[in-house]
Amino acid sequence: MQAISHIRDRKWLTSVLAGLFLGISFSPFPFPFALLVFPGFLLLFQLIDLCRSAREMAWVSYAGLLLWNIITTYWLMFATVAGGIAAILANSAIMTLPLMIIWHLRHRGLSTTLSALLVPAVWLTYEFLHFRWDLSWPWLSLGNSFATAPWLVQYISVTGMLGITFWVVLTAWLMYSKAPRYATLLVLLVPSAGSLAYYSIHQTEPIDEIEVLIMQPNYDSYLHLSGYPDAVTPLRELLERSSDAVTPKTRAVFWPENSIKALIVQDYPGESDRLIREYVRKWDIPLIAGSSFLHRYDPGTEPPVIRGEYGGKPFNIYNSALGFYPNDSLEFYRKAKLVPLVERFPFVHTLSRLDYFGWIDWSELAMFGRGTKLDMFDVDGHAVPALICYDSVYPDWVRRFVDREAAFLVVITNDGWWGNTSGHIQHYEFARLRAVETGRTVLRSANNGLSGVIHANGDVAVKTEYWTRDQFTYTVPVYQHKTIYVRYGDWIGWLCLVLSAASLLLIFLTPNPGPTRSPS
Repeated sequence: MQAISHIRDRKWLTSVLAGLFLGISFSPFPFPFALLVFPGFLLLFQLIDLCRSAREMAWVSYAGLLLWNIITTYWLMFATVAGGIAAILANSAIMTLPLMIIWHLRHRGLSTTLSALLVPAVWLTYEFLHFRWDLSWPWLSLGNSFATAPWLVQYISVTGMLGITFWVVLTAWLMYSKAPRYATLLVLLVPSAGSLAYYSIHQTEPIDEIEVLIMQPNYDSYLHLSGYPDAVTPLRELLERSSDAVTPKTRAVFWPENSIKALIVQDYPGESDRLIREYVRKWDIPLIAGSSFLHRYDPGTEPPVIRGEYGGKPFNIYNSALGFYPNDSLEFYRKAKLVPLVERFPFVHTLSRLDYFGWIDWSELAMFGRGTKLDMFDVDGHAVPALICYDSVYPDWVRRFVDREAAFLVVITNDGWWGNTSGHIQHYEFARLRAVETGRTVLRSANNGLSGVIHANGDVAVKTEYWTRDQFTYTVPVYQHKTIYVRYGDWIGWLCLVLSAASLLLIFLTPNPGPTRSPS
């Protein structure tokens, strides 16, 4: 606090330092860098007292929030420069909104107890709502900063990742508002100490074990067909490699997102389909692989925006996980959480309804269709989801599969669009939080890496190297229990939403007494 007081009259420096601390609290920086999230928020709270209005707070804090976004997610520009820049600029602006509300709460002269309840609720509500709209971007949720230290946040099996957000903001606020030291220490230490104790002594016995094969083909995403002359050549190559790796105990094979280069058309088998089924029959086990999938609807069941008609039926193209089975059946899961502007035009269904005169061809603009169903695959009699890339950073979506009896979690992804940057490292680390929240083992099949296995307590069991061709078999424990978070979901988010609504009501009903001086 003394160091902070020396710079309290330097708003822009305070903002930039806050952004720097928050940026380097995320991976690839290892623990204990995550602890810098606390001084990062202390500086943001300092900025609240330095600014004379909520508008000034938004303007000055934008510099730090922008730096935070750049440090953590600069790699977005490797996939699309314009889209990456737009996403970073827009997300930084959105993050000023909860700070403006907190500025108003700070200047209402609330008691320490009341403000300690409302301030964390406001920031948590921002994250909670940011998970739930077409421009969602949950990558910078505060809980992700502790992905490298899951042993310290085992309590998210009760609260979900949002519980980390509440813990961080509450602790920082108590420190800043000069709350009694014992209260601050209790809030800081009790959750982490309880997590450490639980991590040390808790062990759940599996009800079964299944061996699976994980493939990492290492295709170059920036080359058309990854540099191959056609879609069948890399498919045949990957099938041969999988055949060599399958053992008599293997019960399923998993390939990453986009591993099948050809478009798979529902009920219209092509050369790629026939080749895959030939190998699957020989293995006598299913192959679950990522591919673009043309899904046809019965007339009258299609969504508001479709791509057109195929074989007399309306269709959409989905980023999908396809399950090929020895009996020639095909199961599929359609990706639900699509990257805004990269995979899906935001609010396309709503905007298409407002386009009364049909001025815009929404079928050309929409890009991928969005899945809505919790479809899973049968692996040796157990239900297993194949979450596709971005799906895996949404805690509530992931836990719904476990609530429907998922035996373990599989993430198929193609992180090669980001190059050798922080993106693929962060994506792997964030999966450690999904393991703790759900009490399930997580397997990752990533095109270029990092593929691997994460134990149900968040510990890393297997991690491949990036930009290598690799594969491994792993005997996965099957669990049946459900954590409190799996059963009740984001209960803390809904509770904080109510508290935030009360905060807004309080702001509108009470006069602003003017800026207060920061604590000495």
